[in-house]
Formats: sequence, C-alpha cells, structure tokens
Amino acid sequence: MTPSNPLPPPTPPALAAAGVCLIEALLLVVTAALYGLELADGRAADANTASMSLVVCLIFAILLAVLAAAWHKGARWPRTPTLVWNVLLLPAAWTLTTTNGIWVGLTLAVVAVAGILASLLAPSADLPDRTL
Repeated sequence: MTPSNPLPPPTPPALAAAGVCLIEALLLVVTAALYGLELADGRAADANTASMSLVVCLIFAILLAVLAAAWHKGARWPRTPTLVWNVLLLPAAWTLTTTNGIWVGLTLAVVAVAGILASLLAPSADLPDRTL
C-alpha cells in the first residue's frame, strides 16, 4: 500500500543538513563513550557529573539521528530544530576556543554554521517551494 501523500525527494541542502546532523550525532556518541571510559577507569573527577553528561550526550545523539533520518526522507519539519540546535552550538564553540583551544572551537563553529546554512537553504514546511 502506497501512502496518499508521499514525501518529496530530499533536496541537496536537506541532504547536507542530514549529513551535518549525523556528524553531530556521531560526535556526541564519541563524547559519551569518552565519559564512559572516564567512569570505568575512575578518572572522572565527579562521577555524578560524568554520568549525567554521558546520558545527556546520548539523548541528544538520538535526537540528532532522528533529525538526520527525517531530513534524509525528505521531511521538512526538522528545519526549526536543526536551526535551534546549531545556533546554540555557536556559544559552545566560543567557549571551547577559550578552554580547549582555537582548533576545537573553530571546528565546532564551522560544523554549526554549515548546519545553519543547510537548514536555511532547505525547503520549509510552512513556506512555498521556490521555483527556478
């Protein structure tokens, strides 16, 4: 049985937004794994903080994976959550430049700006499609 209102194929900006969301999700999984290693080795300064950071990273990784899948399927609803997430990454990138070094913060800022641009260029659910 075919759906009565199938989703349109994803546009190149939507696929780019899906890629950025997937990269961010994978980076959060790696971060969660690092927190897990700290907990397992006993290197975590505060086990409660490390545990909660691990859980938060995994929750946001799952949410970003859902956004990536929705973008890849051609859905238009992930535009706003993708924009909000990537705008919120910009202050985090600034903080990382002052604490972990310029290259770490700059890398995160580039990924965030790429996510912002890709989601802004992708079609929106509430805006009419642009025709060339």
